[in-house]
Amino acid sequence: MTFNQVVWKMAKVDYKKYIFYYLCNSFAVMFFFMFSTVYFNSRVEQGKKLESLQDALSIPGAALIIFTVFFISYAHNIFMKKRRSEFGLFLTLGMARRDLIKLLVLENGVIATLSILSGLLAGAVFSRLFFMLLMNLIDIKEVSFHFSAKMFFYTIGAFLAVFLLAVGKSLFQTLRSTVVLSMKSNRFAETLKMKSPLLGALGLLVMVGSLFILYFTYEDSSGAFLPLWTLAMFLGLYISLNQSASFLIHLTKKLPGFYYRRLLFLSSLDYKFKQMTSIVMLVTVMIMITIFYSTLLLTFYKASEKDAVNNNPYDVAFYQTDTKNTISLQELNDVLDVKEQITIPILNYYEKLEYVDGYQSYDFMSLEDFNTLTLQHYKLGDNEFLFFLNSEPEYANFDVAKSINLSAGNEESTFKMKDKVSERAINLLPNAYEFIVVNPEVFEDLKAGVNGYTLNLQLINLEDWKTSKNGVERLQEKLRTGNQETAQMDYPDLEFTAEEELFRVASKMGDYHQNKSTNGMMFYVTTFLSIMFFLGTFVLLYLNLFSEVDTEKEKYRKLYKIGMTSREVKANVTRELRTIFFVPTLLGTTLAFLYIVILSTDVGGLMNNPDLLNHFIMIAGIYLVIQVGSFFFARKKMLMQLFH
Repeated sequence: MTFNQVVWKMAKVDYKKYIFYYLCNSFAVMFFFMFSTVYFNSRVEQGKKLESLQDALSIPGAALIIFTVFFISYAHNIFMKKRRSEFGLFLTLGMARRDLIKLLVLENGVIATLSILSGLLAGAVFSRLFFMLLMNLIDIKEVSFHFSAKMFFYTIGAFLAVFLLAVGKSLFQTLRSTVVLSMKSNRFAETLKMKSPLLGALGLLVMVGSLFILYFTYEDSSGAFLPLWTLAMFLGLYISLNQSASFLIHLTKKLPGFYYRRLLFLSSLDYKFKQMTSIVMLVTVMIMITIFYSTLLLTFYKASEKDAVNNNPYDVAFYQTDTKNTISLQELNDVLDVKEQITIPILNYYEKLEYVDGYQSYDFMSLEDFNTLTLQHYKLGDNEFLFFLNSEPEYANFDVAKSINLSAGNEESTFKMKDKVSERAINLLPNAYEFIVVNPEVFEDLKAGVNGYTLNLQLINLEDWKTSKNGVERLQEKLRTGNQETAQMDYPDLEFTAEEELFRVASKMGDYHQNKSTNGMMFYVTTFLSIMFFLGTFVLLYLNLFSEVDTEKEKYRKLYKIGMTSREVKANVTRELRTIFFVPTLLGTTLAFLYIVILSTDVGGLMNNPDLLNHFIMIAGIYLVIQVGSFFFARKKMLMQLFH
């Protein structure tokens, strides 16, 4: 029999490991290609530029890349772990290392080619089906599904980069490995790593301490230390997972009745958690990211209308000057069903700074208009002012000077602050955040005597803003066309606030449409990734557990000989699988909940945002139900492998 015949016969006997390796790589290609169809979708790419989706997509995108790299590398390592003992046998029979290299290159080349072809095909089919399902669910009509060369290029490039690195590492190890080491390679993993209950307790302390510090500092620091404490939490989590079983054993030894009845289970768990620390850690983090992100984005998507209403007290608002956004009352009524209209003059005063290049500017409003706008009844003296912050009181920052000096001609006047008011009363427009409110006579004097320009703020309520989509679009187009026909306005803030931005229309319908579109796309991407992560984490656990099934068979065969019954074997296998499947699930879910609690401190706490809590319960519940199903599936397969 020739060497080629020996190799071919061994491959036919162990064909399952080739199929499993091929399926893992094909799954990775499908996984990445499905994400590419979303990430490089023309509408999503447009959204990345116009709606700041780039940053939001970068986090799940980075998680996907890390997961894919780990997944391909891990699948390759498991495949090679089984092959190295065969290579040792081939070498003892006289095969040269050069032939082993050729064999490795050939079989990995074939598997990579087949994986790319089948992965792209499966990715194309499933991404189309998933896209149709979710677009109908979230009701976004303007995003169309398509393929582009970029999607295929990046998918194939990313897969080959990771795959070739993994294969290159194996080729290097094969060249350096001796025959004896290759023959014993299957037994290296049997060595138990360090046991330290104290280190496990320290890891737990670091994890819990990081979460506590993050909770108490998040709001005051505006999230500046979030990455730092999250990294510390992950470090503590890794140490805890690695030593958790040792720590648990140390505790249970104080309860002999409990410990000795579960000696086999605890010892086996200690070994598996040390061998699978990286897997359990990765699965925990993926579950945490999946539930956390899905909860936030579902809440944002559901709150699209509420946010649009809160951010726009008036149905439509825009600035107007003598030359910009000019539209007559008749023209306005032709495009919108106007129910109420208020015009408020805003004086933008500015003076050149003395020591630096730039301007100090203030937006002035008349007390009469302020009282009309906020339904207040303030009174002011000639040298008094109100500081009006156009924001919800809970987000207000009142670090304000008690007095201001203004230069009008050759005279300088000092105004003292009488009071400060925070209320969302004007739509989100440029120069509509902070106002200096003065009495009407002073306001008219300032208009006549200081450097600045006046903007008329038009605030409009409609008969029904929910039916105003076409009208708002017509108004925007009409104003945009008119503005293009007039000369550009000269104002000091032009460098920071473009004319198009200053004279844009801020409306409930516009914000609602943009929120729904942006949040809908983000929810779509996150849901898509969540499903991919779930499938990926399940395959990782499944891959790891079943790669050791021969070792498990041998272990239980020996235990069976010394008196362990089949019922006890099943109970022990069930306990182990239950722990391995549900510890990462419960940990990831708990961490996701704690991060939602921490981040919600910035918006009044979780109890003041019941929608956030409801969405977390719903998503975590769905995830847990699916995980229960996957556990019973894996348990059934494992018992079949062990007993048949």
